[in-house]
Amino acid sequence: MKNTNSTIDRSELVDSLKRNPIIPVIKLPKTGIILELADALQKGGIKWLEITFRNEFCESALTTLKESGIPIHYGAGTVRTIEQVQKAYDAGAEFIVSPGLNENVVKKANKLGIPFFPGVDSTLGIEKAQKLKLNILKMYPANLMGGAKWCKAMAGPYFDVKFIPSGGVNLDNLADYLKQDNVLACGGSFLAPSRLLNEGRFDEITDIGKKAVEIVRSIRN
Repeated sequence: MKNTNSTIDRSELVDSLKRNPIIPVIKLPKTGIILELADALQKGGIKWLEITFRNEFCESALTTLKESGIPIHYGAGTVRTIEQVQKAYDAGAEFIVSPGLNENVVKKANKLGIPFFPGVDSTLGIEKAQKLKLNILKMYPANLMGGAKWCKAMAGPYFDVKFIPSGGVNLDNLADYLKQDNVLACGGSFLAPSRLLNEGRFDEITDIGKKAVEIVRSIRN
């Protein structure tokens, strides 16, 4: 299957993320809700969507988004193997996110030409990522690593690295992260909690998105 989204310029994608620094991290409870979810997020002002490989629904959801042409950036999360990289690419993912840093996964993503944001939880991880010429990194699990204070501490020695905190990010601490110059964006399941997805409460998901966007605007605009 040809991935029409793989031709997106990485710098263009990063520029969009700078302007719209909120990424819902979604574990889909079923396949049939992805378009309704994407619509709800868009109504809330959210422009990005990460669907995780934590169950069997990721591929079909990505393909549905690709075929729909809905104007939202979508990618695959919790990508841990080269097989999952290929599946995400074939399904139409525009980007890939991983909880850790696996060199074989990096090489596979590079070969396919798909933007890849690996996870790190230490300076050791940052050093390894930089050797692989990666400078946009998922910070995971952010709350257990020290939160926004950790980002601030990394800004000096790793001035050329940008982070995407995820794991424990919520409406209460979102502003703390976004105030850090080295935070490119934030990701989290708080934007579409499992209980709201399971119950089809999409209006409430839209409301959460609006609140998150207001926080962004209060800091970065």
